[in-house]
Amino acid sequence: MPEQTIEDVALEIEIKYKTALSRHKISQKEMAEMLTTNSENVTPSQVNRAIKGGNEPKSSRIRSQMAKILGIQ
Repeated sequence: MPEQTIEDVALEIEIKYKTALSRHKISQKEMAEMLTTNSENVTPSQVNRAIKGGNEPKSSRIRSQMAKILGIQ
């Protein structure tokens, strides 16, 4: 049942990041704006995909940057 394990991990990631966003009173749109740089544009839908446990390199990078901002270990 590896699919269930993957789904469980994705749900844990989503809960962790949504809770942290809520605690900091930051919307996904605001987070996207915070992560956008001159060299990389980040959209709210990309933040959402990262929060939902997306395994693309950009989702992983977004989660890493969000973890620093939100103080997630």
